[in-house]
Formats: sequence, structure tokens, C-alpha cells
Amino acid sequence: MALPFTDEQRRQIRERLRQSAQRHAICDGVIKTSLDTLTSEAGISKSSFYKFYESKEQLFFEIAAQWEDMILSGAQQTLSSCGDLSNKERAARFVYAVFESIHQLGIVRFLKEDLQYLNDFLPMQQARAHCLTSSRGIFDALREARIRFTQPDEIVLAVIQLMYLSILNIGDIGEGFFPALYTMVQGACDRLVA
Repeated sequence: MALPFTDEQRRQIRERLRQSAQRHAICDGVIKTSLDTLTSEAGISKSSFYKFYESKEQLFFEIAAQWEDMILSGAQQTLSSCGDLSNKERAARFVYAVFESIHQLGIVRFLKEDLQYLNDFLPMQQARAHCLTSSRGIFDALREARIRFTQPDEIVLAVIQLMYLSILNIGDIGEGFFPALYTMVQGACDRLVA
């Protein structure tokens, strides 16, 4: 009979599973990454995996939530550091920081190919608006920062979604992507932010 994991072993195993999932989410994708691969890299059996997560998809969803927290906290820091600027400039820097972080984390392929699968897979009660899946998460963060808009929410959400879709196609745009994105974000904030 196998002995139960100690608290420290559980912490280490969870960390190894998360590191493995992050690496494979970026390189291979959720569907192409087998549970055998994840458990082998974490040094546990497949049956032990279920003591940590209900499914492989739940592990990857946790990784996506961690990325989202990192992205939003970094963008919040950007917002906090430019308190003396106009709301238009603060909003532009926040939105740009979100998209720049997505690129720096190297998760564009994951967002484009895997995240919708994860959202569809998980139970409805776990679904919520994420900045990694829609404009709603970015919009809500701007609202929390007391940014007011001059246009109806639907318009603002659609503009943010267009920018989000552009980052998913960064490879098709090339080197001019970030200067073009910043111009687009600046123009949008000039028109949409009070």
C-alpha cells in the first residue's frame, strides 16, 4: 500500500505539474499533450494525478488563470505608475501592457488554438470573462480603474476585441505589429475614453 503524499510532496508535485503544463501549453498545446507526458515529467503515476486535478484540462485552465493574473497585475502596475497622466493615456498604456504581456509570455499560440477548447470543456460554473479569452476582462479592469467611456459599452468591447484578435495574428503582421498596435490603442483611447 502506497503511503500518502506529505504536504511538501504535494506542493512539489503540483509545482512540477504546473511547470510541465506551462511548457507544453506554449510549445505543443493542450490537445497534443498527453496525461502520460505530464505525469511522467512530474514523477507520478496517472492515477496519482487525479489526487491533484480532476482532469488534464483543469490543470491547463489553472495555468491560463495564472497567466491572466500575471498579465492583469502587470498592467495594473502600469496603470498605477502613470497616475499623473490623462485617463486616455492611462487607458492606452494599460491596454497596450496587456497585449505586450501576452506576447512576452509567448502564449499567442495557446490563446489561438487551445483556450476556447478549455472554456468549452469546463463546467459552466467555472466560466467567467477572462482577459485571455475576450474583451470583457480588459473592459472590466478599465472600469475598476475608474476609466469612463464616451461610447456605449458594446462599442468599447468590440474595439478591445478587435485589438485582441490582432494579437492572435501577430505572425501574419510582422515587425510593424507593436508600433501599429500602439497607434491603434492610442487612437481608440482618444475616441473612447472620457
